[in-house]
Amino acid sequence: MKNTDNLLENALEIADLAYNVISDASSQRKNFNSKGEISNLITKTDLEVDKLITNFLSEKFPEHNIVSEEQGNNKKNSDYCWYIDPIDGTNNFVHNYPSYATSIGLFYLNKPLLGVVYDIPNNEKFYAIKNEGSYCNNKRISVSQNDFSNGLYVTGFIPYDEKYIDKNLQVIKNINLNSHGVRRLGAASLDMCHVAKGIVEGFWEYNLQPWDTAAGNIIISEAGGKITDDANNPYNFNKCIVASNSLVHSDFVNIISKS
Repeated sequence: MKNTDNLLENALEIADLAYNVISDASSQRKNFNSKGEISNLITKTDLEVDKLITNFLSEKFPEHNIVSEEQGNNKKNSDYCWYIDPIDGTNNFVHNYPSYATSIGLFYLNKPLLGVVYDIPNNEKFYAIKNEGSYCNNKRISVSQNDFSNGLYVTGFIPYDEKYIDKNLQVIKNINLNSHGVRRLGAASLDMCHVAKGIVEGFWEYNLQPWDTAAGNIIISEAGGKITDDANNPYNFNKCIVASNSLVHSDFVNIISKS
């Protein structure tokens, strides 16, 4: 395995460069297109930042695989694979709603190794590397100690995926009736970081892509949390992700699976 400090340093460096580009663009008018569905948006900034990150990582680690939302797969039969979401929460970015982030995750032998999620509007940089803990702006973070009924939960919708909307609405109802409630902010990588930071107890969502969850996966795990699918099996980019502070996980999965 490569020196992990070098891997993390480079991931943090390119996240900072992405932050600068997105921050500059945030105050400007956003021209956008839809990728087939009315709510599946893409901007020039998504493409610019995706290219910035993939080019940077390709130069630093030319033998590594890279999977990005906008440029697709660059498979090189490596044990390492980077997953990149240049702007997680593009719809929020377009509308200046303050919940969007750059997400960069690295897997080694198909297991999460490091993750960086940069909350652009709030200037919070979350990161973790295996066996070294999770951090937000260089301060160590950890999951909460609340039980299920005293928890706050967060979810998301793929708004153009009708198959899961009715199911998710039923889950929301059942969690609302048994906890402090559910929030929906529109950026999965940040939702996962909020679990790691201990400000929500759990997150779930259907039909996400690897670049949505790769970075948040290690950030939650290193903060003491747990991630599975909705059948309580290990999460491996399954159709449903369930992430929690560990203490609520059994109740959480039970409500989701039976809703």
